[in-house]
Amino acid sequence: MSLNIRFELREKLGAGSTSEVFDGYDKNLRRHVAVKKFKKFGSGRDDDELRKRFLVDARAAAGVSHPNIVTIYDAGNFGDGVAIVMELVRDSLRKMLDRTPQLPFDLIANIAAQVADGLKCLHDNGIFHRDIKPSNILIAPGNVAKIGDFGLAHLPMSELTRTGTVLGTPRYMSPEQARGEVVDHRTDIFSLGVVLFEMLTGQTPFERPPCRDHVLLERIIREPAPRPTQLNPQVPAGYDVILARALAKNPRNRYQDAAQFADDLRGLKQA
Repeated sequence: MSLNIRFELREKLGAGSTSEVFDGYDKNLRRHVAVKKFKKFGSGRDDDELRKRFLVDARAAAGVSHPNIVTIYDAGNFGDGVAIVMELVRDSLRKMLDRTPQLPFDLIANIAAQVADGLKCLHDNGIFHRDIKPSNILIAPGNVAKIGDFGLAHLPMSELTRTGTVLGTPRYMSPEQARGEVVDHRTDIFSLGVVLFEMLTGQTPFERPPCRDHVLLERIIREPAPRPTQLNPQVPAGYDVILARALAKNPRNRYQDAAQFADDLRGLKQA
């Protein structure tokens, strides 16, 4: 059944190059939801293949329950496109940073640790998000962070994901993702490191003029990340140590488990 029979689109909450997010209304359960409707992924066969992968991965993510992951209610065809229907959370880390560029350091550690907790749950279920960035980290009341947007989520067993396809948001990509290689859970750890760096300094580690995508991807692949204290001397030095590990070029040198990342962040907060 097409989702637009059950869900009514109301206010548009945001839009990107490939999708639009609406405040939706579930006519069966009489509640507000978020409906993220995706435009065409490509053309012809590529569009059909990516659409299938999207639906397989979104439905798998719907089976995961964790306080730091947005609840997915449904996924399927919506009009001439496909959509994810999920828990409605109106605020995001992107909006929070736009309002308050320099968050308190304890809050930064708390948000990043919560995201790491959510990633641990996804990874334990065999799901890699592959697009961790501030706009995909939603902030519920009480500063509860929730990972959202599973449009690029990847199950290792999926036959629909091919090597050599670069998917994601360039400034938050890992080196292996930028090279179009097969990725695992450690790509999400790198991306969370980029988000943490941005929360601490106001910019991502590899962005500086000129910043065309191909130049940015080369920097991600080849250049070491600066220490956050170089850009913001007020940052506690412990973040330098954590980010040196999270942003290691070689996945073997990164945190091997998101829980380790979360533990170090909480340890820093208590220091």
